[in-house]
Amino acid sequence: MASPYLRPMCARCGRNAELTCSGCKNAPPVDGDVKIVYYCSPKCQKEDWQHDKGICKRLQTRKGLYRAGSVLQEIFYMYREKLYEKFYVKIEKSEGRLVLYEGQYSLSTPFITAPTDCLIPFPETLCQTAEDKKSILVHLSCDDASAWLHEVLMYILVDIAVSIEEVRCVPKNKKLVITHVHPDQTRQDPNFEHEIIKVKLQNGGEEYALDFSGAQDGYFEPVIPWWKYVESRVANFASRQGFDYFGGLFDILRSMSGRNNVVEILLTLNVEWSRALLHGTKSWEAESKIGICSMLKLPFPQFKIKEKLLVDHIASKIVWYHERQREKKKKARVKVGYGTPAWIARHSRKKK
Repeated sequence: MASPYLRPMCARCGRNAELTCSGCKNAPPVDGDVKIVYYCSPKCQKEDWQHDKGICKRLQTRKGLYRAGSVLQEIFYMYREKLYEKFYVKIEKSEGRLVLYEGQYSLSTPFITAPTDCLIPFPETLCQTAEDKKSILVHLSCDDASAWLHEVLMYILVDIAVSIEEVRCVPKNKKLVITHVHPDQTRQDPNFEHEIIKVKLQNGGEEYALDFSGAQDGYFEPVIPWWKYVESRVANFASRQGFDYFGGLFDILRSMSGRNNVVEILLTLNVEWSRALLHGTKSWEAESKIGICSMLKLPFPQFKIKEKLLVDHIASKIVWYHERQREKKKKARVKVGYGTPAWIARHSRKKK
């Protein structure tokens, strides 16, 4: 009687096999190009290495990119939540659409006593699903992804990518449209240019798009083959005059930072706090005694555990920095009469 199933055969000698190449195994397929390679023994696997090496290294690099993209995506969601700056009081949801209603910002404290006064708790209770939360976190934040992930992205992709570019485009085929309603009830045009990152990989030169704010358009996978992204989601490319180089967005946003208004203060916070992403990554590596490159190669369940520990560690560094900033301004906050009507009136008279 014939066997009800075909047993895998050794790629080297043709015998029945059960061992698999761990490098190729679980690599994300692109148009079904990933085939599991089996061996009957470590000896056959070693003898077949010269034949398998090129494909295996290409798939290992691809797998590393997808995992690096997952790490960077989780870092960005966390980062946006820690530095959230929008005040929404109502969210309406319908098929393929979210309408975000911005509230009137409080004027009870007329002076910003610490940069972190510009931050606002994320309105998680207004979100119906985890995907809604992700979409709202990254709404209008594609520039933030390129700018504030710049240093940590370079660090994580150092052994994966041979080139990294920042690319601006006009998106198409949105699965989700988010409309922002200002306090005066005017509505922001939901059509705007979009910023993504293009990477070319080592060991074969495969090209991919990294889109860490794609959730605002209803796309939640941060890594997509470049040709597929362009074909399905790009209407046309846009120019980036004045900052058309990798790191350009970080440079231009840093040049706009300052202390004169809320926008400048928020940019200053991001310039300073984004450094915690790289510093936190390095300190986690030291404490965990495992490098990022090694972490990306772990079996998937172990990788996901380490990914969460890494993101939580970086978050703790941001919280520490937040608390330190507020502590530095504590004396200003407890100054007798600061911010009271009498204090305001007294200082207003001085300005006349």
